[in-house]
Amino acid sequence: MFSTGGKPVTDLSRFAALCASLGNPQDKLGFIHIAGTNGKGSVSEFLSCALVNAGYKTGKFTSPYVLDIRERIQADNRLISKKDFDECVSAAIEAAETQDLSQFEILTAASFLYFRKKQADIVVLETGIGGLLDCTNIVTPELSVITSIGYDHSDILGAELSDIAKHKAGIIKNAPCIAYPELERAAYVEIKLQCEKTGAKLIIPDMSLLSDEKVSVYGNTFVYKGNKYATSMGGRHQVLNALTAFEALNALRVPQRSIRSGLKTAALPARLQLLKKNPLVVLDGAHNRPGIAAVKAVFEMWRAQKAVVFGILNGKDYLGALQELSTFAHYFVFTDGFDENAVSCSDLYRAAMLFGFPGEFIYTVSETGRAVALAEELAGGGLVLVTGSLRLAGRVDI
Repeated sequence: MFSTGGKPVTDLSRFAALCASLGNPQDKLGFIHIAGTNGKGSVSEFLSCALVNAGYKTGKFTSPYVLDIRERIQADNRLISKKDFDECVSAAIEAAETQDLSQFEILTAASFLYFRKKQADIVVLETGIGGLLDCTNIVTPELSVITSIGYDHSDILGAELSDIAKHKAGIIKNAPCIAYPELERAAYVEIKLQCEKTGAKLIIPDMSLLSDEKVSVYGNTFVYKGNKYATSMGGRHQVLNALTAFEALNALRVPQRSIRSGLKTAALPARLQLLKKNPLVVLDGAHNRPGIAAVKAVFEMWRAQKAVVFGILNGKDYLGALQELSTFAHYFVFTDGFDENAVSCSDLYRAAMLFGFPGEFIYTVSETGRAVALAEELAGGGLVLVTGSLRLAGRVDI
């Protein structure tokens, strides 16, 4: 197939050369370009569902995937066929003039070919890491969207929030930019500076026009600008993601009825996904501290016993994630058998102990299915939260 690696980049020249070899299919497409730390997948889904409902031929390129790599390339919310996937990926590999390309670059080029073949009216395009030097930044978007920004990939993007935000803001060109409504000031400053530099109009949801929020794991309702909306994806962070998507769709003059139905029908696996109701078993692929905090906020007031099944990949801030969860969980069940690059159970155990979590409430079970079953026993009819990685989510029976 193709490697996941690829040499580090300092500019977009090698990916530009690949696209040129393919006839620059991206130049014949319209894009909504999305960068951010958390919420890109949810905002992409809100946008895509609304655009499809409005009658647009809609492409969607996202990452990572949960069960099938073809999830990353969709047309009108349907996975690319195996035949088209093989053909487009093969064409991208054959056109490559260097072996230095990453899997992400090959898949991005393949998606451009596919969306051109499908004659997409518009493509919802997620960045991989960052934005400025992300290969997706070769496109000229009709809109740029910046979702929630937090600390992740700091080894690549920088240790300060302003450094990370500067990379994300690198996707902003002279088209309007929609920004998440509750950004940290350091992130907002970088986005505003890039908008001023490029002449992009900055649009931020007006929180003073948000009212009647009703938020739960089962879904949300809220009133914005005098109209009532609902989301099937639960949690307050999904209200904020929905507002971000709303303003993007509004800028494109998508009809209100299509926006409303898009927000309601949008659903993704492993985003506060309910696996069982009794006991309540919830699956969420949050893989960094801000994502964990958003999930935790949904259940913080629950008085029931909470057992957390936690597994995470190396390179992620598992210390921060565990610190966030250590004041939330009554029990931890650590697991590492879902991926060869998972942080070991022993390392997770030691890290939890650092935060004062009692050892008698920590269990380590390598096999994911057994870990979830044990957590159900420990919760005793309370809540089981499975979180830490989309790779982990993909190994749970969903």
